[in-house]
Amino acid sequence: MVGGFRIGMHFLASALRFLEPRVDDDFVDRLHYLYTSTMVLMFAVLVSAKQYVGHPIECFVPAQFTRAMEQYTENYCWVQNTYWVPFQDLIPHRLDDRERRQIGYYQWVPFVLAVAALTFHIPSSVWRMLAGQSGLNAGLVLQLVCGDENVDPVVRDKTVDIVARHIDDALMYQRDHGARRHSVYIFAIFKLGKFYGAYVSSVYIFIKALHLANVILQFMLLNSFLQTSDYPMFGAHVLYDLFMGREWRDSGKFPRVTLCDFEIRVLGNVHRHTVQCVLVINMLTEKIFIFLWLWLTVLAIVTALNLIFWFIALVSNSCREHFVSKHLDIQSDQISRFVHRFLRADGVFLLQMIASHSGNLMAAKVTEQLWMIFVRRSGKPVIEDKIEDRGSVRSTNGNDWESVGELSIVDC
Repeated sequence: MVGGFRIGMHFLASALRFLEPRVDDDFVDRLHYLYTSTMVLMFAVLVSAKQYVGHPIECFVPAQFTRAMEQYTENYCWVQNTYWVPFQDLIPHRLDDRERRQIGYYQWVPFVLAVAALTFHIPSSVWRMLAGQSGLNAGLVLQLVCGDENVDPVVRDKTVDIVARHIDDALMYQRDHGARRHSVYIFAIFKLGKFYGAYVSSVYIFIKALHLANVILQFMLLNSFLQTSDYPMFGAHVLYDLFMGREWRDSGKFPRVTLCDFEIRVLGNVHRHTVQCVLVINMLTEKIFIFLWLWLTVLAIVTALNLIFWFIALVSNSCREHFVSKHLDIQSDQISRFVHRFLRADGVFLLQMIASHSGNLMAAKVTEQLWMIFVRRSGKPVIEDKIEDRGSVRSTNGNDWESVGELSIVDC
């Protein structure tokens, strides 16, 4: 008993670990795999609790029905589906017409929401799987630079040195061995990206595109499910009606009042009954789906803008040079070579992540340390490097430190 409890708690802790925020992403990524996934999962739990614990259906039965017969009627109608006929329409006499009007998908709403919550977490899992193949451990680097102990300048300088050496080793491996090693990658484009020093950034852009594709797919399926002849864009029309102070029309997808046919054998005779039922659960379910429609609309727009931002930031040479120059505070003819030959797309991506999570100060320190490594290994002279507000700079050979004031000029 105790062993089973421990195993159950272990699996629960492992499942909850997937809901923890990661450090190697941004806020839009967390909107998908953390906030949206958790919210949809809570909706699934709420609807399932109402269905399997509460009373999702209440039926108006004839007066001669006993309490047991009423309970049987409600259970039967819930399991065998009901059909919806608008109040202004007549009930069809043909049984096949009634069967065509049957609706039973509302019973599957908790499972559909649970699957939707899982799909929002899939891109994050793909990112964890693919990002580790580059040797550039973005998660570990960001955990180091985001530590609270970095408020101590001594600890911070040690962290900067460790992070810079790790980035340098990973980038050197990509430069020196990326073309000669025949590693197996899941997608050919990622192998090409690793050769050109853009493996991690290519994977990250791919994950952003996966997030956007998942949102668009979920939105299209939801809109196709909810749309009617009167409301082609159901969520937008509902929002418009709310702003105009009108109640929205019932979609027919989650009807409140339905009809149910069932047969009872009494003394060898079959008696057919038609009862009217109220699906209380649909009042909650319809509002959940309308909220999800509006949420997915906003999420799709935010994700598209975020994808465009990261694509420009990582693909544009001028954007990468501007970012590095801003954190390096130097004027040199070797910045372009430092950005495109030494850092390349993956190095700039990691520096952008450091700046986003740990602040510009830590990003500037790491960038400066990487610049020093680049200068030591560079065989070409560096013309007039101006480093502002650093307090001290290392000479080009990297063996000594020269104390400077607010402005320093190093001739290499």
